[in-house]
Amino acid sequence: MKKWVDYSTKYGLGYYLSNEATGVFFNDSTKIVLDPNGHHFDYMERRSSDRQDIGKEYTLTEYPKDLQKKVTLLQHFWSYLEGNTNPKNISEKNLEGSKKERKVKDVVYVKKWMRTRHAIMFRLSNKVVQVNFQDHTEIMLSSETKVVTYVNKKGERSTYPLNSAMESANLEMVKRLKYTKDILTHMLNANVANIKPSANDGIGANPTGSGFDQQASGQSQTVRPQTSNMPPQGTGNIRNQATERVNGRPYSSGM
Repeated sequence: MKKWVDYSTKYGLGYYLSNEATGVFFNDSTKIVLDPNGHHFDYMERRSSDRQDIGKEYTLTEYPKDLQKKVTLLQHFWSYLEGNTNPKNISEKNLEGSKKERKVKDVVYVKKWMRTRHAIMFRLSNKVVQVNFQDHTEIMLSSETKVVTYVNKKGERSTYPLNSAMESANLEMVKRLKYTKDILTHMLNANVANIKPSANDGIGANPTGSGFDQQASGQSQTVRPQTSNMPPQGTGNIRNQATERVNGRPYSSGM
C-alpha cells in the first residue's frame, strides 16, 4: 500500500498499491481494482455461502450497467490518487490501455481494513497485513515469507523473522507488533460473531507513546457506513472532501 484516501463517510476507501494498481473498498464490502494499464479492472463480490470473494474481469468500456456508479467512483479515485485532474488525460490513458495487455496478472486488493484510534490496518489478498500508525511508523506482516518489516519514524526499514520478532531488542517495533496482533485478533473475533469491527472499540494499549491518545481520539469512528445513496455523478467532491483525515492530500505510505 503506497497511499490511500479514506472517504468511508460516503463511498469507501480508495488506495494505490506498489504494483501501480488503483482500488476501492466500497462501504458495501465489494471491491474494485484497476490494472495499471488504466483499462482493465476486476470487480469482487463476497459469496454469501462461504464468504469468499468472487471476482470478474471487465474493461472501462465494457462492463455491466449496474456497475456504472462504482466505475465512475473508481475513475475519480484513480485520477485523484495519481494527481491527474484533467478528464482528457484520463480518457487518453484509457484509450492507450485498451490497446495493451494487463500489466498485473495476479490481482492484489484490500480484503479488509480497519481504523483505530492509533492506526489504520489493511489486510491484502496476497496475505500481507500492513498497519500504518499515526506517528508515521509502519508494520508489515507477510504470512508467506514469514517476515515482519518495520519502518521507523525516520523511514528506516528493518526486517525480522515472524516467529521471533516479539523477542527483538527493538522495543518500539515490538510494541507496534503486539498492537497489530491485537487488531487482527479483534477483527477475527468480530468475523466469528458476524459483526462489523468498529474503530471505537478499545484495542490494546497506545503503541506510540504518551500524548498520542488525545491527538487521535477525535478521529475514531465506525469505518463502514451504508452506501445506498451513492450518486452516479457529482463525485468530483472527492477532491474537496475525501481527505478530511489526511490534511488535504492522499496519505502517502513510506513503504
